[in-house]
Amino acid sequence: ELSEMDDLAKSVEGRIARIYLKNGKDYFTPPEAAGGNLSPGPEMSLFSRVVPGEKRCTVLRNYFRREGHTWPGSDEKNFLNSIDDDYLKEMITTGEVSKRGKDWSMGWSQWQGFNEGILAVKYSLKTLSDNGFHNVALNKASGFGCGSFEYMLSHNATTMWESWWRSEDLYSHNHPMLGASAEWMVSSVAGVGLHPKTTGGSTVLFWPRFPNSANVLEFAGATQGTRRGDFSIAWKFEDLPDNRDLYASASVTVHIRLFVPPDGKSVLRIPEYSNGEGVDASMKYATSVPNLDEALMLSSEECLSRRDAKMGFSY
Repeated sequence: ELSEMDDLAKSVEGRIARIYLKNGKDYFTPPEAAGGNLSPGPEMSLFSRVVPGEKRCTVLRNYFRREGHTWPGSDEKNFLNSIDDDYLKEMITTGEVSKRGKDWSMGWSQWQGFNEGILAVKYSLKTLSDNGFHNVALNKASGFGCGSFEYMLSHNATTMWESWWRSEDLYSHNHPMLGASAEWMVSSVAGVGLHPKTTGGSTVLFWPRFPNSANVLEFAGATQGTRRGDFSIAWKFEDLPDNRDLYASASVTVHIRLFVPPDGKSVLRIPEYSNGEGVDASMKYATSVPNLDEALMLSSEECLSRRDAKMGFSY
């Protein structure tokens, strides 16, 4: 039965790949579409592994070649018409504004924002992190300007919008759906999620992806609940220099703590590095078990106090 299921799965995968990669083209085109700009697009094809292995690098390169603008919203147009020339020049310099035909338009950058539709955000971030471009995913998620989470937050958003641009009367301001990035934050940024081959949540995969520099992120942690109990991970950079300007070039230690419930199984995957030198690693068993209930309570209180104090935001 398992052999028949494997054959069926491979047959379905092959058919999807043939449909989406018509005539041997090396880019991802949704069926019956004039181009590859629909959402989800290349990121979905890579995420779901329907692209044959020998073509994944080519599809990924084409993903980075995309360019364009966000949908032209009336609120953004009114904003651009009301600002002075100096402010406009500043936004042009930062890449927030570029030409759309003859008019200036709120632009986007593959490196510090999104042009993907709301359905593809999660797949975009997961694809980048899984394929060795976690630094790009972090830059997109922490970017600024139109086409970024920061843009929504700066306009008092508490949930994801339906569109990247503002709309007070047309599009929903509570529209997370498949675009929510919380699962990416847990599984890729912190590094804990169900193992892809597990059944019943019995095995968890610990796979933290670390940023290129502690300037981007110094620590992360998350908990994955299962029927066998909670699996937790926490990591942080240690031995950082006092001068933040030296973070990018510093040789540091990454301290990872894992918690596996007594009846659980887990796999730890350490990120690979392109310098070919590898990393030195040591593993120790904890002599005391942390009180996770108390830790969750304290973290909830800390998060509540930060929200009440509006820490990190200017509003």
